[in-house]
Amino acid sequence: MIRMLLSRDDILAIYDPPGKETLHLLTGQAGATRKHVQADPSHGLPGADGRARQHHGGGESHQDRPGKPAEAAQPQAQAPRTHTDQQPRHGPARDSLTGLSTRAEFQDRCGEAVAAAKHAGNPIALFLMGLDRFKDLNNMLGHQTGDAVLVEIAQGLNSLLKTSDLAARFGGDEFALMMTGLSSPTDAQPLASQLLEITAASVRRKAPNFRSSASVGVALYPEHGSNVDELIQNADIALRRAKTEGRGQTQVFSQPMRATLVERLQQLSAFQRAVEVGEVRPYYQPQMRLSDRRSYGFEALARWVLPDGEILYPAHFQAALEDAESAILLGDHMLQRISDDLRRWQDAEMPACKMSINVTAPELKRGDYPDRVARLFQAKRVPLSQLTVEITESVLLDEKNSQVTETLADLRKLGISIALDDFGTGFASLTHLKSYAVNQIKIDRSFISDLTSNTDDWAIVRATLSLARSLGIQTVAEGLEEKDQLKCLQSLGCDFGQGFFFSRALPADEAEAYFRMHRAYKKAQLHQFVLPSREP
Repeated sequence: MIRMLLSRDDILAIYDPPGKETLHLLTGQAGATRKHVQADPSHGLPGADGRARQHHGGGESHQDRPGKPAEAAQPQAQAPRTHTDQQPRHGPARDSLTGLSTRAEFQDRCGEAVAAAKHAGNPIALFLMGLDRFKDLNNMLGHQTGDAVLVEIAQGLNSLLKTSDLAARFGGDEFALMMTGLSSPTDAQPLASQLLEITAASVRRKAPNFRSSASVGVALYPEHGSNVDELIQNADIALRRAKTEGRGQTQVFSQPMRATLVERLQQLSAFQRAVEVGEVRPYYQPQMRLSDRRSYGFEALARWVLPDGEILYPAHFQAALEDAESAILLGDHMLQRISDDLRRWQDAEMPACKMSINVTAPELKRGDYPDRVARLFQAKRVPLSQLTVEITESVLLDEKNSQVTETLADLRKLGISIALDDFGTGFASLTHLKSYAVNQIKIDRSFISDLTSNTDDWAIVRATLSLARSLGIQTVAEGLEEKDQLKCLQSLGCDFGQGFFFSRALPADEAEAYFRMHRAYKKAQLHQFVLPSREP
C-alpha cells in the first residue's frame, strides 16, 4: 500500500502548538539518545480542533550536531479521544549552542506575557524566522560552519531585545522572538527587515561563498490569537507562506492563509489517496515521425480518472505536483504503471516504441533515481533504451545542480535518453545543451500555435531546428494541431511532433491499437489490384 506522504511542515500544521511541542520533544529526545523513542499512547497530541490525536510510533532522529535539524516524527491520526490532557513542558531553559531560550521556555514566558497583556491591554508581536537552505549549508560547508552561523545570528537577535522582549531557538534552523509595543503590521515590518539583514550578514561573515536568506512569519496579539499557542501556530502558517512565496521575505498572518493551508492539505490528501487506489494513471499521447507520419513512441501523461469517468488534467491537481513528496509519489506510481504497460505490449508482440516520462527535480535530487529505474525495468525485462526522461529547463537551474548533473549522467550511462521539455520558455542556455548531453529538445507549443502566421515564431523555430541539427540533437514539436503547421515543420526539417492533429492522449489499450495501426505499413489487399471485367 502506498502511504500518504506529507512534508514536515504540513504534518506540524495539522497540530496546534501543544501538539507540535510534543512532536519536537519526541524528535529532540530521539536525537539526544540516538535511539527510537516510543510516545506514550495514553497521551494524545492536540489537533487543530483542540481534541487529542493518538500518536503511535516513535520519532527517529538523525541529529548529529546542534546545527542540523532533526527530521520530524511521522504521526498517524487515529480516532479523537475525549480528554485534552497535555504533558507539562520541561527541559533546560537555555539552548546549549546559542544561549537563547529553548522552545519550551519561550512558550512558558510568552504565555505569562500574554496573560499580563490581557490585563494591561498591551500589544505583542511574535516573529518566527526560518533559515533558507540551511541543510544545504551544513552539507556543503560542514556543521561547524552551520553552528557558527547560528551562534552569530543569535547574537544579532539579542542586540534587538528590550528588557521585556525574548528570543529563542525554536528548532534546528528556526528562531522565535516576542516583542512588545508592536501593534500593527506596519510596526512589525521594520523589525522583520532587521531580522533578515542579521541573517544575511551572519551568513556573509561565516560562509562568504554560500548564498542564503531567511523567511519570517509574524502574528500579532490580540488580532491573530488570544493565547500563545494560537499566536505561534499562526506565525508558523505565515512563515510557511513566506517560504512558499519565494523565501527571503516576511509575511504577516491573515485568516485566508489558514484557509489556503487547509485547502492545500485536503488537495494533497485527496490526490495521494487517488494514487493509492489507482485513479491516477498514465495516458499516452502519440509522438509521430514527421517525414512519413509513422508512429515513433509516446509521452506518458498523468490523468486522474474519477469513479464517474470524469478525467482531471494536471491543472486540476497542480498543488500536488508542486509538493515534493507528492511529486515523488506520483513519479514512482507512473514508472510502475508505464513499465507494466510496456511489458504487456512486449508480450503481445507489439513493435518496440520509445516512451517519454516527465521527471521532476525532487525525483532527480534523491540520488537513487537511476538505480530505482534500472531495477524496475530490469525486473520487468523491458529495455532501458526505450525510455526517455523529460526535464524542464528550470530543473537545470535548481540549487542542487550538482546532484541533478550526476543523476542525468547516470541515466545516460544506462542507455536512457534525455529530453529538454518546453524548450525556449525558460532560461536554459546553449551551455546546458552541451553540459547535459541532451538527446532531444521539445519545442514549446507557444512557438507552434502561430507558426504559419507569426514571422518571429517561424524564425525562432527555424533557428532552433538548425541548432539542433548542428549538435546532433533530435527535435519534437509540441502542440501540433493543424495541417499547415505540419507542412511547415516538415519543410523546416523537424524530426517528430505530437498534438491533437495526430491524437489526444489515450488509455493504454487504445494507445496500443493506435501504434499498431500507424507504425507498420499496411499490406495491400489483393482485390485492390483486380481489374473490373469488361462488358461483353
